[in-house]
Amino acid sequence: MWKINKVEGKPNQLVFGIRAVIEAVEAGKEIESLYVQKGIAGDLFRELKTLVEANDIRMQMVPVEKLNRITRGNHQGIIAYISPISFYDLETLIETVIENGKKPLFLILDQISDARNFGAIIRTAECTG
Repeated sequence: MWKINKVEGKPNQLVFGIRAVIEAVEAGKEIESLYVQKGIAGDLFRELKTLVEANDIRMQMVPVEKLNRITRGNHQGIIAYISPISFYDLETLIETVIENGKKPLFLILDQISDARNFGAIIRTAECTG
């Protein structure tokens, strides 16, 4: 089941249930967090675990009480948060932009704490095209 949820002030899509999470991973959704009930077993869970490992998704084993606090839905011991943004490998991004015949301008920012600094950087980037 899909549901929009707000966690830590940012919108995330909440997906719960083994099949729903499998479908999200197979669809290429960016999984931000994956919570799995401690002690869960079964064929479907093994299928999910194989898929999660193949896609290098971090899985947290948690008590059922944590899952029950997140949703009252039938989570089947599995809850995932889909990231509201997608992340790309920098090298792949640069190659894609250059292949499309565009002149890339990349800003790599780290630990910007003042919104005015961020605004000035964005305005400068906009002015440079």
